[in-house]
Amino acid sequence: MNVLKNLLASRRNLAIACLLLLPLQTVSAQSSDRYTAAFLDIPLGARALALGGQYSPIDNADGTAFFWNPAGVAFTKDMTVTTMYSNQFGSLGNPLSAYFHIGYAQSLGKGTSIAVNWIRNSVTNIPLTDDPRDINGSINITDIFTRIKDGSLGNSGATFSNADDAVSVSIARVIASNFNFGWQYFSVPIELPIGVNFRYIRQGFSGNDVRVNFSGSGIGVDVGAMLKFKVGDFVANPNYGDFAFGFAAKDLFNTPIAWNTESRVKSSIYRSFIISISYQQPVTFIASTLTGLYTRNTKDAGLTSLGLEYRFRDLIALRVGSYDQAVTLGAGLFLFRAVVIDYAYQYSELGSPHRIGLTLNLTRLIQ
Repeated sequence: MNVLKNLLASRRNLAIACLLLLPLQTVSAQSSDRYTAAFLDIPLGARALALGGQYSPIDNADGTAFFWNPAGVAFTKDMTVTTMYSNQFGSLGNPLSAYFHIGYAQSLGKGTSIAVNWIRNSVTNIPLTDDPRDINGSINITDIFTRIKDGSLGNSGATFSNADDAVSVSIARVIASNFNFGWQYFSVPIELPIGVNFRYIRQGFSGNDVRVNFSGSGIGVDVGAMLKFKVGDFVANPNYGDFAFGFAAKDLFNTPIAWNTESRVKSSIYRSFIISISYQQPVTFIASTLTGLYTRNTKDAGLTSLGLEYRFRDLIALRVGSYDQAVTLGAGLFLFRAVVIDYAYQYSELGSPHRIGLTLNLTRLIQ
C-alpha cells in the first residue's frame, strides 16, 4: 500500500503499471475473467459521461443508445453520424490510452431503425518487461511497481502496443404504439421498442518480441426493451413530459473470448443487466427542458449513476452527474439544428478524461 501511495505522485508511472498488468491478467489461465475486454467498461459517449457515466436513453440524439440499451436505437428519426474521442490516463494531447468511437444510425421507416458502430481503445509504447511472477507462479505486483519507480525494468527500451476493437450492428423496432385500458377507460399512446445488438470483439498485442504478439476475439449479443410514454396522457395535463423505463441484458450468453496463445486460453465477459429510468420535463416559459436520469448496472459489484441535463432551446445543454459517487460535468452546443458538439469531464488521479463528441444529422444537412 505504501508503494501505491508513493506512485500516486507520478500519474504516468502508475498508469504504465496498470497497462503492464493488463496483458498479464488477460492471458493468464489462473486470472479472473473480470478484466476480459475491460475497455468495454469505459462509458461510451460524451453525453453519457457527463450524465453520470452511464446513459438512460430517452432518445438516440447522440447515437450511443446501442451501447447502453439497443432498444433505444428505435428512437432514431434521421440519418446520423456520431464520433467521439477521449484520453484515458494522461493529458488530452498526450494520452497513455486513446479511446475512439464512430457510428452511423438511421430509420428504416415503420418504427424500425438500424445502427453500425466501431469502438477502439489503443495503447502504444508500453514498456516490455520479463514475466514478474514469484516462485509460486503468482503475479508480483509490488515488484512491477518497484521496478517502474526506480527505472530498473531491464528491458533495453523494448515496448509493445495494445489495440482493442468492438464492431456492433444493432436493430430495433417499436412493437406497440397504443395501450388500451378497456372500453370504459381510454387508449394511451406509448412506445415499446425492443432491440438487439451483435458485437464482434477483438483484442490484440503486438511488438518486436514474440511473447507479445497474440490476440483474442469473440462475438457477443445484447438485448433490450423500453417503455416510453407521456405522463400527461395519464393525468390529462399536457404540461407533463416524457417518462422512459429501460431494461437491457448485456453479453446475454457470457461472451467468450478465445486467445491464440500456446495454451489457447479462453475467457468470458459475464452477463450483466442495466435498469434505467429517465424523465424529460418541458419548461415552456423559458423555452427549456430538464431531463433526469437514473441507471443501475449490475456488473461486478454494481454501479449507480445519476444525471441531470438542462437544455435551452436547440442552442445549449448543461449536464452534471454522479458516477460511482464521483462528480461528472459536461455541456452540449447545437449548431444549425444539424451539428452537435458535446464535451464531458471526469476527475481521475491517473489523468482526468476530457471527452469530445460530434454528431452530424445528415438528413438536416442535405435538406
